[in-house]
Amino acid sequence: MNPIVVVHGGGAGPISKDRKERVHQGMVRAATVGYGILREGGSAVDAVEGAVVALEDDPEFNADTSLLSD
Repeated sequence: MNPIVVVHGGGAGPISKDRKERVHQGMVRAATVGYGILREGGSAVDAVEGAVVALEDDPEFNADTSLLSD
């Protein structure tokens, strides 16, 4: 079976040309994290969670994780 990776990288508004590559790299990192979890035998839920955490930790995405560290 060949895995399929689906990435949703936001879409809340337009992305400027100078930010486009940073956003792309963040989505690639998130997909790589999720795929790595699947390759190691992790569940789909674990893969999604890992990918979401990678996006949340990336300052290019709108995820205010500073509230979680208190």
